[in-house]
Amino acid sequence: MKTTFLIALALVLITLTACTVTRNIAVEMPPASAVSIYDGKIVGEPFVNKVGQENPKIIDLYFETSGKKYFIKFLDSNVSRNEMAQYINKPLKVQGKVNYGLWDTNDPNHQSRVGEYIVIEKIGDR
Repeated sequence: MKTTFLIALALVLITLTACTVTRNIAVEMPPASAVSIYDGKIVGEPFVNKVGQENPKIIDLYFETSGKKYFIKFLDSNVSRNEMAQYINKPLKVQGKVNYGLWDTNDPNHQSRVGEYIVIEKIGDR
């Protein structure tokens, strides 16, 4: 019985030492694009959480241009969500830049969706 306990304990210790939790992993992000002028439109889509469930009460805004949709990161943009909402499904020209990274925060220690997004500097090309 003592031998069985020692073997079981050794297996548990080996398993625990083989499992590691890594935090704050540095991920090299592609460089941000230069500020450019984009023609497109604003589209609204229901928020989708990390398990794929839609919440129709929360609408995310995206900028659609050249057949591609970019999440609008209002946290870094010079325009507000309310300003952009009035342009939903209307042709629009914006000045901005496309980035890759966190959508919902700038703090890598907080949970966020990740992917390509656009930061809008201003509406129009003036």
